Amino acid sequence: MPKVATTLSDLQVRRLKGDGVYFVGGVVGLALRIKNFQKTFFFRYTSPVTKTRREITIGSYSVCSLKRAREQAAEYRMQISEGIDPLLLREETLQKQREEAVRQERAAITVSKLADLFIQYKDTFSDWSVKDRDLFFSRLGRYILPIIGKRVISEVTPQQIAEVLQPLWLQHRAVAAKTRQMLRQMFSWAKAKDYFDGANPVDPQVLQHLLPKRIIQEPRHHAMLAVSEMPRFMKALMQYEGIAARCLQFAILTATRSGNAREALWEEINWDKKQWIIPAEKMKASANGDHIVPLSDQALELIRSVQTQGYSRYIFPSPMGNGKLSDAALKVVIRALHMQALEKGEKGFVDPKQKTKNELPAVATPHGLARATFRTWAQDDELGNDKRFSASIAELCLHHKIDDAYNGAYERNQALKSRAEMMQAWANYCLSKE
Repeated sequence: MPKVATTLSDLQVRRLKGDGVYFVGGVVGLALRIKNFQKTFFFRYTSPVTKTRREITIGSYSVCSLKRAREQAAEYRMQISEGIDPLLLREETLQKQREEAVRQERAAITVSKLADLFIQYKDTFSDWSVKDRDLFFSRLGRYILPIIGKRVISEVTPQQIAEVLQPLWLQHRAVAAKTRQMLRQMFSWAKAKDYFDGANPVDPQVLQHLLPKRIIQEPRHHAMLAVSEMPRFMKALMQYEGIAARCLQFAILTATRSGNAREALWEEINWDKKQWIIPAEKMKASANGDHIVPLSDQALELIRSVQTQGYSRYIFPSPMGNGKLSDAALKVVIRALHMQALEKGEKGFVDPKQKTKNELPAVATPHGLARATFRTWAQDDELGNDKRFSASIAELCLHHKIDDAYNGAYERNQALKSRAEMMQAWANYCLSKE
């Protein structure tokens, strides 16, 4: 049996001094610890569960009276008689309280808060580009948050997701698809983090029944320029000042995508072999390997003319800094040349076979000028090509995949020689009015 301590009064407890442990009586195991002038009540007992000596803090004497300490100790003694360990019970209770607080906190997460958490995660653990991050913020602010930003994520339904996508679904298919993908990633991440229970509300199989049916339209191609109009356009382009105009000129002479021309680096130029070698990872069809672009005399002369600017690793750097040009910069040049032609009473630079959504003639695009017009010229019987080059050579110039039978039959060096001849013929034709 434990020794029964003398039952002290509150005055006696108040007068206790000196560091140590003092059993105050009233309930077996109730004691006062004094350390550094601080008095704390605690309860010492043998656990009915672990059979070991344990103690549990009751509270500081400054906020917990002797009477309250005895009441609490008596409650603990009652628990022990029922086979309950007070310390284990307290720990379990605190754990449940913590879990409930977390549950309530997560139950209150809105779509706006989820977006903040997801962005923090992406900024920390993802290598997303500045462009992708800016697009994420743009779509978030324009399409998502105004409609469901204040909604708790656990209560978001597929119907509400459809409400976000509906304004974009018919007129802006690509934006709608990207926005849906964004939402699906956010909710998938939230579910992985256990922020909500239930199914992901962004389910394409469900959404297809909630969104209007799309009318299948014929695919729209990049507006090009009639082959016969290319020399006139190039003459106007060469008279137009600015690095964007030179970049567009280079893209046309090399029949490359505007993105590749805008991202062209000085280190990719092999001056000895008169080639521009674009790494496979920068190509749309990266599986086709590096794209070796034979450079015509005119293309070489063009990049030599801008080489003196040399303050950037980009051949055609943005005038706003040393980064690359935007795709819009090349489109602005084409639009300006088109308007200049109209002001002079001349024919504008439009695709004769393409119309805009408003049924107006479509102004040529960088892609259409550099690649579609080139490909048409390559198969033309009358203008420039006159069947001198095969279709396979033209496809190689565009970095398109060709039949394996052709690959096996045509030696690589011979193909490069033919491509160099073709690119020179193309440059000669484009600049025939100069």
